[in-house]
Parts: sequence; structure tokens; C-alpha cells
Amino acid sequence: MQRRALQGRGWLGWGLVLLWLASWSAQAQEWVYRVRPGDTLWDVTGTYLKPSIPWQRLQEHNGIANPYQLPPGSSLRIPLQWLDRQPASARVIALQGDATARSATGRDAPVTPGMSLASGARLKTSPEASLSLQFADGSRLLLLGDSELLLDRLTRFGRSGMADTRLRLQRGRIGNDVRRLNGPAANFIVDTPTASSAVRGTRFRVEAGEAHSQTEVLEGRVAVNAAHQRGALLRPGFGAVVAAGQSAVSPVRLLPAPDLSRIAALSQTATPDLAWPAVEGAARYRIQVSARRAFDSLRVDAESDAPRYVLPALEAGQYFVRVRAIAASGLEGRDAVTELRIDDQPAPPYSIAPAATSVVRTPEVALSWTQAPGATAYEYEVTADAAGTIAQARVDGATAALLHEPLPPGDYHWRIRSVDAAGKAGPFGDRVAFTVRPLAEVTEIDGSAAASGSTRDVTFRWPAGQPGQRYRFQMSRTPDFSAPQVDEVVDDAQITLPRLRAGTWYLRAQTIDLDGFEGSFPAPQVIEIPCRWCRIGAGAGALLILLAL
Repeated sequence: MQRRALQGRGWLGWGLVLLWLASWSAQAQEWVYRVRPGDTLWDVTGTYLKPSIPWQRLQEHNGIANPYQLPPGSSLRIPLQWLDRQPASARVIALQGDATARSATGRDAPVTPGMSLASGARLKTSPEASLSLQFADGSRLLLLGDSELLLDRLTRFGRSGMADTRLRLQRGRIGNDVRRLNGPAANFIVDTPTASSAVRGTRFRVEAGEAHSQTEVLEGRVAVNAAHQRGALLRPGFGAVVAAGQSAVSPVRLLPAPDLSRIAALSQTATPDLAWPAVEGAARYRIQVSARRAFDSLRVDAESDAPRYVLPALEAGQYFVRVRAIAASGLEGRDAVTELRIDDQPAPPYSIAPAATSVVRTPEVALSWTQAPGATAYEYEVTADAAGTIAQARVDGATAALLHEPLPPGDYHWRIRSVDAAGKAGPFGDRVAFTVRPLAEVTEIDGSAAASGSTRDVTFRWPAGQPGQRYRFQMSRTPDFSAPQVDEVVDDAQITLPRLRAGTWYLRAQTIDLDGFEGSFPAPQVIEIPCRWCRIGAGAGALLILLAL
């Protein structure tokens, strides 16, 4: 029953498509061949017809009196069912990143450039990948990252130039550049879980989501149809979103192409910051970068909520940048393309430490970074907002350096660039902000008042750290502090306690930074609290001795 339901849905879905395809040919069941000089019925039959169809049937069907004389320029009508059908294939013409292909027999293989794929192959791309296919009729398809595409049917009709290409996009996004289809048997159809798009020569995009699909037409026309919905024929510059519950496929005008004229043609940095005027009605933007004008593989395929985007690090060379606006509905608008050249300079390394917004808790600051391709040396700069550049140096070969002078507490930035073997310095990488806030170790605690035992309360003091830092003070009868008698956190570098019992005490304190980071405990100090009653008893005994004398 489920199979019959699916079949019924398919016939319903193809209603609009079949009517539209029929309008392209008054005789949709026949292919018309134009006779060339020197053609004979034997040649045409052997080249285009099935081996089981004799040339006499072609002669009879066209009412040809003399089979030896075919006037050049005349027409031969050939029924479609007579044409020799052969399996076609799709060829991988470009690949960026990783993709896998599962054959009709269920065998998986990594996709490679030049690979030939037959009907039934299922392609899956990794999130950062893209690949391009070329079909038997010369049409091309760009499959973007995190997509899954089934090559449902790939057929060609002998040497007629006609091909029947049917694809099923399970999820993800594709861009299509379909050659104009000549002949009634030629098809290029893309199915998604919720809709079908049929074309006869056009440029269009299709996306398949979990509960919807969308089609965007750039050139030509595309018939979009879905089960239980009234279909639509999309003209150039229109798109449609198809989701469950709609009564009809509704064409929507695509957003215009962004203006990329402000993007400089030459970038002196490996990570250029691209910006353009906002497009009215745009919710976000898609940015694509390719090393090829045809965009058949992508180095970058990203989205941005704002009309600007910082490209990831790219090697020196010529690139093509394509940007389009995305409406709130998800439909992507017309493309704008510009060329961008990355100057041949060594790319900066990636900064490791201090990391962005990190806190350095010692005055001595160590810098570290990754090895950059082609770099033989590096130049770094450390700046403070008020003082400007306070440290800069060149480091040969190594990927770490210790600043020559300690830094006082405060906020800083650092950046680094590469130098190649010829001594050419590349652009600096991004500035990295960090804070120096030393976390002093409490090594001396003044406990003289406690040791004297002369006051009712006793105050312990130690050198203060940076403003805002707190301290944890502990006292214990044992040096391992397994059961401290005092364990308190104080805001100031001192603590006042009631008079302590006599005996040996161990004490220590640690610094707690503003962000809660706790410094280490130093080795404990030891103090001896004298016995007050012992002193009184000793004094009284001495007095009795004197009186007895």
C-alpha cells in the first residue's frame, strides 16, 4: 500500500511537469533528425536506432520512396521508443575536501577528480567539501558541503545528443548549470523529499531540508511541483519554498545581487575583511570563494549575519568571490561576483600564547605561535593602549620567545608576522589582547604579635598583591594542614584572630585573583605561642623564693 501511495504521489507530482514538457514539442513522442549531406537510411539506422529496428521501418514511417536519396536539410521523424538507449555516467570534474560515493551495489569509495559515476550512485560530502559533476549532455552540477545526492537515472539516447538525467537531493544544496535540452526525450529533473524541479536549459539552485525544499532560478525556467499542491513555472529571478501544508507553490522574487564594488581587488593580508552595502530585505548572506571562475569547487562556503565577512587564511593567488543575499524565508538571491588577489607574502602564523583575553599571572611574559609555511623568521610586537609599542623583536627559526623585560600589570596586545628566506615580511596577524596581573606568592607572614602572646587579639599581616585580589589564610597544628584550625578568605592582606592557645602553629596564605583563580600555597611558616599561665606560675615561684630568703 505504501508503494502504491508513493506511486500515486509521483504521478500527481509530474502532472504539471509533463504538460510543460509537452509544450516544447508538438510531437512529444518523436525525435526529428535533420539530414546531413551524404546521409543514408542505413547510416541513420545504425547510428541512432536499436539493433532490432530495421531501416525499412524508418523508410516506411517517413514515407521515403527512394532510400538511396535523402535530400540534405530534410527531416526524419524517429519514434522515441526506436532510439538506442544506453547507460550514461557523470564525471567528477572538480573536488575540494572529502566526499564519498556509494555505488548501486552498496560499496563505498572516496571521491576523486575524474571519477566516473553510474546510475544509482549516492554522493555524500563532508561539511567543508564541494564537488562538481558533468553529465552526458554537458550540464554541470555543484554539490555543496554536508549534502547527499542520488544519481537516480543517467541515460543517453545513442548519438542523438539527448540525455535523461534524474537526480534526487536528499539533503543539502546544489547549483545547476543545465545546457538547453533539445529533443522530447531530453530531461533534467531534480527531486527532493518535498518537491520536483524540471528544466530544459537553465541555471538554478535547489536546497533540500528536513521539512521543506526550495528552488531559485537564475536563468531559463524551472517547473516546480509537489504532491497535493498546485505547481508553478518559475521565471528567471524567482524562487519558491515548498513545505507541507501549502496549497500551492508560490513564486517569490529573489533579492538583488549585492554591490561588491567596495571590495579591493588586491589584498595585502591572507585574511581579507570583505564588506559591502546591506541589501534591503536580507536576513543574512552567503559568501563563496573559488580559485576557478566557474566556481566548480569552493575554498570557502560560509554565511554571515552582517554584510561583511573575514575570509579564513588563503594562500597567495587569484580568487573569485561570490556573494548573495538570503531572505528570511531562506531563498538565496542573485549572485554578485568579484575578483580578489592575495599578494604573494608569507602568511602570518597562528598565535598560541598568550591566548585572546587570557591573564598572565607573572611579570615575565612568554609568547608562542605555530610554524608558518615558508617562514624562516618571525617579528612580533607588544603594545599597550597608553604607551604604544613597548616590545618588538625578530626571532629566527624558533616559534617561542620570552620578552626581554618584565611587564607591569595592565592590558596589552600582541601580534606577529612571518619573514621568508628572502627577508620579505608578510602582513601581521590579528592583534591578540591579554592582561598581565601578577599573582604574588605569600612567602612572609608577620606573626610577631602572636608569638609574643602579649595581646588578647592577634593580627597577621603579609605583603598585598594587586588591587581586588583576595587571600585564603590557614592555620594548623600539623604541617600537612589535614585539619586546619583556621581556614578563612579575607579581602585584605591581613587577618585578626582571638588569642591563640599555646604551642606550635603552622600558617600559610594563598592569593585568589579577580577571576577566582587560586595561586599555590607556599611552604608554611612556624610560630611558637608561649604558655601564659606558665609565665605567671614561673613569676609567682620566683617571688616565693625571694620572700623565703
